[in-house]
Amino acid sequence: MENRDVNLLWESVKADLAPKISTIAYQVWVSGATPLRIYNNKLVLSVELRKTKIQLDTVFRDKIVDCIRKNSDFVDDFIVITPDDAAEYGEETKSNLLADIDTAAEEDTSTKFKAGFTFDNFVVGDSNQLVFAAAKAVAEAPGKRHNPLFIYGGVGLGKTHIMHAIGNYITAERPNLKVRYAAAETFTNDYIDSIRTNKDSELNRKFRDNYRNVDVLMLDDIQFIANKPGTQEALFHTFNYLIQNEKQIVFSSDRPPSMLNNIEERLTSRFASGITVDIAAPGLETRIAIVQKKAYSKRFHISAECMYYLAEKIDSNIRELEGALYKVIFYCELKRVTADSIEVIREALHDEINEVKALNYSDILNACAEYYGVGRAEIVGSKKNKQIVTARQMAIYLIYDILGLPLATIGTYIGGRDHTTIIHARDKIEKQRKDDPIVDRQIQDIRAKLGKA
Repeated sequence: MENRDVNLLWESVKADLAPKISTIAYQVWVSGATPLRIYNNKLVLSVELRKTKIQLDTVFRDKIVDCIRKNSDFVDDFIVITPDDAAEYGEETKSNLLADIDTAAEEDTSTKFKAGFTFDNFVVGDSNQLVFAAAKAVAEAPGKRHNPLFIYGGVGLGKTHIMHAIGNYITAERPNLKVRYAAAETFTNDYIDSIRTNKDSELNRKFRDNYRNVDVLMLDDIQFIANKPGTQEALFHTFNYLIQNEKQIVFSSDRPPSMLNNIEERLTSRFASGITVDIAAPGLETRIAIVQKKAYSKRFHISAECMYYLAEKIDSNIRELEGALYKVIFYCELKRVTADSIEVIREALHDEINEVKALNYSDILNACAEYYGVGRAEIVGSKKNKQIVTARQMAIYLIYDILGLPLATIGTYIGGRDHTTIIHARDKIEKQRKDDPIVDRQIQDIRAKLGKA
């Protein structure tokens, strides 16, 4: 299998895997893995850290294997290697594997950002114009404008892309500046490691240096620090230090600062002290442009009809749309066919076509009404009996979770309710889901009805 095919296979696997695990888990443990080759019918992945290898080998193994077998007829397993343990796979392949790993590690260390995530290949539409402009302004003059920059939006809408774009731009244009990007979970883990011994330890000093001795600090999925007082304390002091020294800070989250629960007010107020911008789900025209641009970057021809079909059918988020395109590319390469007809697209996505059908808020309202035995008109109406309120709150939660629509937009669909009502309903169901297995089961049942289990 050629390197191009290995990359396409891994992209298809990641596309299948992403909806099955949390966004944070995907970004921290999966997204950074580099596919190297096929060895004894196994996909060889390289990672920098042993703890990443352990997570992929244990926590996510079954899911990854299932996704691999779903996307390949002859690859049925995977191997994860680090620069330190490649030797265990035999002398015959040791030198080749190490060469690839060393190259990947060197590239990751030099930039720390995904090469494909730039401003140039970020497709701008009505849903993300403001965030693009704000991010570009930050990249051009870090620490001078929009500090901090706080970006929020649903899953798979481009938050991580825009943050890496900032990093890539600064690295290219001002290589003398030190930029650090990390998931909030990484920040937390680093903090925990730093306090295992006394506060004056080398680990503690290393933690402070890593996050303070920078010109730009970017933390992804900041909502992860909820209910972690020690991490919040560390971030509070880090934030103050960087701002006082006119260093740039960029945060991302799934919700605005004012709606972050279980995070100290002194932090949320600082999150909101610069500029807060949101990314909404892209419209049809933007989704078509994304398919077109991604296909072009892969040197893959796809007809206008097929681009429209993909963009129409997959409207939940960009990640799923890109994943579907990668599956189509992989299928066409494997079968030696061209993406000139909708039938090819349907065959490439085969039994998943029902899963990726174009859901809209109306489908979710109908599903919730049927599940709870109430009328759709009652859900969007003003009645407040327990069954109707439960159905209404569940519909709000699922519209946000599945479609990633802006809060104000959801409010217009639910009888013209204001965004605070929408936020209350969403957060209530989210809390109940964690605390009550019955509610979690209800969510899974309705998602299954919608083909989003």
